[in-house]
Amino acid sequence: MSREALQDFLRAIEHHQGLRRDAARCSDDIELLALAQRHGFDVIQRDLSDDAQESAITRWFETSRIQRSFQSPPSQSTPSQSTPSQSTPS
Repeated sequence: MSREALQDFLRAIEHHQGLRRDAARCSDDIELLALAQRHGFDVIQRDLSDDAQESAITRWFETSRIQRSFQSPPSQSTPSQSTPSQSTPS
């Protein structure tokens, strides 16, 4: 539930200039968590840690060669695949 609260809090920061300004003034996680709680978001330290770790993993997969091996190759038809096979009379 609190991870959802973090996502809601981040959306609120994106959409409300005053909240965005207040968040920018936070000098550490404790102040940011206090700001979230003052505005009714049940965000805890672990949410921030989990989000940072998830973001790092996502960035790694976006730049990794491994990602390409999990994607299916684009299908391309070759002339031999696009023409029906014809049998020759014996």
